Amino acid sequence: MASKAKVSVSVDRSLLREADRLAGRMTRSQIFEHALAAWVRRRGRAELDQAIERYYRSLSAAEQRADEDWASLGDEMVRRGWDE
Repeated sequence: MASKAKVSVSVDRSLLREADRLAGRMTRSQIFEHALAAWVRRRGRAELDQAIERYYRSLSAAEQRADEDWASLGDEMVRRGWDE
């Protein structure tokens, strides 16, 4: 089991009541851990999206054309595979 750290947080009472209502059998610790894990995943995806965007924006015109050519070739190969 992963080691756990005890934390203290302040949360809007109405938000906490709604979380408790929706929690079912989950404990508050499980609710917060689940929510925090989801937030970390979303932030990680957002960082990856930003890095990909920076990469594509950094390509020269020739590199962009080459990338488009490879993408078109991939699309064509997929279409041929689905048609057969």
